[in-house]
Amino acid sequence: MPIDVTEPGSPGWWFDRLLRRLADRRAHYDRLDAYYDGRVGPPVPAAKSISQAYQRLMRVSRTNFAELVVEAVQERMEVIGFRTGAAGDDLGDQEAMRIWQANSLPADSSLVHTASLSMGMSYVIVGPVDEEIGAPVITPEDPREVIVETDPVRRRKPIAALKVFRDDTAGVDRAYVFVPGQLWRAVRAAPDAGADPFDPASSVPVMDATSWDWESAQLLPFEMVPVVGFPNRPKLNRQVTRGEFEAHLPLLDRINYTVLQRVEIATLQAFRQRALRGGPTHDEHGNEIDYDDIFESDPGAIWHIPETAELWESGQVDLGPVRQAIRDDVQDLAAVTRTPLYYLIPDSSSGSAEGAALAREGLVFKARSRIAEASEAWRQVMSLAFLMAGDEERANRAALEVIWAKPERWSLSERADAAAKAMAGGLSRREALRTVWQFTPTQIEQVEADLAAEALMAQGAEAMATLVTGSGTGTPGEQPVG
Repeated sequence: MPIDVTEPGSPGWWFDRLLRRLADRRAHYDRLDAYYDGRVGPPVPAAKSISQAYQRLMRVSRTNFAELVVEAVQERMEVIGFRTGAAGDDLGDQEAMRIWQANSLPADSSLVHTASLSMGMSYVIVGPVDEEIGAPVITPEDPREVIVETDPVRRRKPIAALKVFRDDTAGVDRAYVFVPGQLWRAVRAAPDAGADPFDPASSVPVMDATSWDWESAQLLPFEMVPVVGFPNRPKLNRQVTRGEFEAHLPLLDRINYTVLQRVEIATLQAFRQRALRGGPTHDEHGNEIDYDDIFESDPGAIWHIPETAELWESGQVDLGPVRQAIRDDVQDLAAVTRTPLYYLIPDSSSGSAEGAALAREGLVFKARSRIAEASEAWRQVMSLAFLMAGDEERANRAALEVIWAKPERWSLSERADAAAKAMAGGLSRREALRTVWQFTPTQIEQVEADLAAEALMAQGAEAMATLVTGSGTGTPGEQPVG
């Protein structure tokens, strides 16, 4: 059935609107993803006049600092549990963790965080209960395939969403349009096999909504849009989100360009320029002398030059200032992105302990900010998942809490010392396990179960000793009298 895009607020109208916005943003996300993957080299145009050898130098001059800036934060964002409004979940809700693990999110949640940190946005779609995993389906989504329109008043409330992707196995482009309470599916034949469907030069670009047909519609179990955005560093302008290194692309370009200069100098110095001064240009017969043939670089070659001639050879260029310039730019990158320098330059860890602590502190503060942003999104995701499962008690977002591993990383000796002092000061053992030892809810339950088992064994041993000694105060093996 053809799609009507003229009626405002209709699924077709949303489809056309979001499709064009998605196409407009794709190039921006592609560029940031290329920086994260290290596919962007020095800002030198690869014109036809540039030799293949020089283009190879450009490729080997890429240094992927963007990935390190992202991973420094991502590796400190670890979800370890959830608390809900259900009774008896002080350590964490087991049903929430079952859904989390059934969707492989202990591993795949990092995909959501990485895409958000690198490109400024990522998404998660919540689907109905899948019989195979016995839980609602939760899928991480690429911002180049998904887009959400949010409420003009409540910036985190989605009112429409779209996912577009190419199904290579079926040879079609598919689209899912989400409006409150409904999911509409659209399809069209893929016109250009292997080509980017978002390329305006395509025979029928994706953003042309008239080339699509409605395939089916489906009612959702609630009047909501089950697509959640994970914005990174959002601004009050709801359309603006930013990757961790997005504001510093010129600095990344400058580092790569200086690395290219260093590689160029090293390559040219490997083949020093030589010259002959004062030598004849023609032999005694009037023929032009071919010095390339005379000065053949061979271990067995003997060079014969006129007595008045002099040989000249270019000298070495000091690469120290170039290397220092690269290091200075990397230090600037570490400062503006609040990334400890030892992430970017491993040998920089030889500095003072206080300096290293201050560098980690900036990273921890940044990680906490990103965790706060992601917490609200994961609360929405789990609330939608419980609604899909029909569990309204746990779906209450006001009572939902995401439990994260602490972004601080302490050594075992530091944890042991802090835990002993905390418990001596009146902190409960459970709270020390949670906040000082940074154990997950599952680990805390296991520790408490082990301690209970040890206490029971100790009681059994004491009872056996009492049975053997009679009163428990006599000599072992002594039989009671009377």
